[in-house]
Amino acid sequence: MQTDNLLDRAGDLLSSGRAGQAATLLTPVVGAEPENGVAWLLLARARMAMGAPADALEAARTALNLHPRGVEELFWVSAAYTALGRHDLAITAAAAASEEDPGNPRTAERHGRALLAAGRTAEAALVLEAASEIAHYDAGVQVAFGMALFAAGRPLSAREAYSRALRLDPTHERALAELRRLTTAEQHIRDADSLVQVADDFAESLRVPAGGLRPVRPAGSVLGHVASVAFGVCLAALLGLAVLIRVAGVDVPTPLLVATFSTAAASACLIGWTRRAHK
Repeated sequence: MQTDNLLDRAGDLLSSGRAGQAATLLTPVVGAEPENGVAWLLLARARMAMGAPADALEAARTALNLHPRGVEELFWVSAAYTALGRHDLAITAAAAASEEDPGNPRTAERHGRALLAAGRTAEAALVLEAASEIAHYDAGVQVAFGMALFAAGRPLSAREAYSRALRLDPTHERALAELRRLTTAEQHIRDADSLVQVADDFAESLRVPAGGLRPVRPAGSVLGHVASVAFGVCLAALLGLAVLIRVAGVDVPTPLLVATFSTAAASACLIGWTRRAHK
């Protein structure tokens, strides 16, 4: 019962965007209960949300070993492989998940997105076209199909797919974002050649290179890095000034000392703030 409560709590944390806390909660659970497939799956989700696909793959593969051919397990194995740029394995896992549950729109979408990430646009469009007809009620599948259509050089059809998604869910964030991206891209389409170029650029933006995408450092992390550099420079400057004062007997202006101390203190405070903010 205690484990069930912890898993429910971890699920709630994931739903509210607190993947780090969920992973912290789940790590001792899988340590104490290595046969708990649900805990491993939740941990895989948490690690994916944290941008750690290699760790997510380890957790998802452990869950799959516990439940071979499991649809959810195959889904997260595929997602992790895609994030790592290991496309053949990602596509194989996604296709296996779809075979296990042919009517599941999530697995069909995963299959299509795995193909898009591999640069196999035409295949993705075929898979997602079939899925969009079967799962005509699923906004996520319609968005993925629209993306495949745009990547294949069919922006008008892509717009229709995004519109279907928004009719199903007017607040669908991915549909709204992709529709805005399409509208911006269409401004650069003037003739057949520019259409091909815009579509190719979009298709390339969906590809994941071998080894995976490099993580984008959040703005707060950049700020913390700058503050760390500034703090180090200030410390070095203070040591240099101390040497000048003690050894050489140089009369260092008080305003310079105050300014250096103040900058060092401000940098230290900023470092502390950014670390707390990203825990």
